[in-house]
Amino acid sequence: MSYNVVALIAITITAVISLLASHYISLFFLEETNSLFKIVQLIIAIVSMTTFYAPIKYLLFKYMDVQEEKE
Repeated sequence: MSYNVVALIAITITAVISLLASHYISLFFLEETNSLFKIVQLIIAIVSMTTFYAPIKYLLFKYMDVQEEKE
């Protein structure tokens, strides 16, 4: 597999995890009718995307034996 395909898979996995985590964590603290619900959900999604992307990408590269392209 190429470097770009693995990076896209990592982004997709991270996006799904962030979507689910941000929705349920926001529901835990606020009701959906609250005006701050979407703002809190966005902040949690951004934090979880930046937190989980690098480790997931590292694990995928490690277990799929992908070599980074060197120019």
